[in-house]
Amino acid sequence: MKHIGLKIIALICGIALWLYAISLKDYSLEMEVPLILSRLPENLALVTKPPETIEIRVEGKAFDLIKLHNLNENGAFITLDLHNVPLGLQRFEITSKHFSSPSFPNVRYLGPTEVSVFELEFDTKVSHTVPIKLAVEVELDSGYMLMKEPTLKPSELTLRGARKALMRIYEVQTTKERLTKLRENNTFKLDLDLSHIPSNILTADSTVELELEIEPVTRIKVNKVPVQLIGIYDRKKYRISPNEASVEITGGKKILDSLNNKDIELIIEFNRFAIEDADSLAPTVRIQKTIQSTRVQPEKFSLKTIELDSTASSKGIAP
Repeated sequence: MKHIGLKIIALICGIALWLYAISLKDYSLEMEVPLILSRLPENLALVTKPPETIEIRVEGKAFDLIKLHNLNENGAFITLDLHNVPLGLQRFEITSKHFSSPSFPNVRYLGPTEVSVFELEFDTKVSHTVPIKLAVEVELDSGYMLMKEPTLKPSELTLRGARKALMRIYEVQTTKERLTKLRENNTFKLDLDLSHIPSNILTADSTVELELEIEPVTRIKVNKVPVQLIGIYDRKKYRISPNEASVEITGGKKILDSLNNKDIELIIEFNRFAIEDADSLAPTVRIQKTIQSTRVQPEKFSLKTIELDSTASSKGIAP
């Protein structure tokens, strides 16, 4: 125990001597460093995403390498100056002139761990607009209906990047979601699914708005709606019978509240009687508003000859 102090001093001296010896020796280290692309011309863009990091070997004093390794991406990097790069596929060789380690000037670049050459492809930078597709499932509550197709704002997405890369993108979708039990007009903010868009392509937006116009479903009955016989025919000879109908309409309450018989057209084409070889036909219903369904009473209408009806009436025979 009386020599314990000397033993401790000897141990400390030995460690100090060992550390001093290590500090004088150069060591090598493999590490991943960021790849920085600088001064790319404004009119050019990368066709494919470049590697984010490159694995290299460096050499230096042990303490410098330990500190450099602990700094991760902040201690060293590879920089490529692209200000004179031409169009097309280009090959780049990584050398010591591309290596930087500002805080450790004595650390030296030895080379890459694998190949020293890699390729980057450049093309003209352009803008390209693609449609946005709705991937959301919209479910209304019972007794409600959509008054128009769901509206996306914006309905298109502008992309900016290399022409060759942009021509491979045909559309962008919203993220998949499910909206249920909807009962009123609403606007939803949706994210765009940009997972298939390379990071070297810029997008004007990352979200869109979905507008839904929803109304409760109601039913009305409109009477005395004229039935029109259209086409080329002798209007003094033929007529449709009966010439009026009742139309039961199912749709959104707001629209049906303002609907009248002037907004409804019941049409039968004269040629259909001959083409379909029928004595009576169901009319075509035209309503220039969003409705859910219609039902016409009576369901079918007959083509009558006016001369025959007049002759029959003069003899006391009902048409």
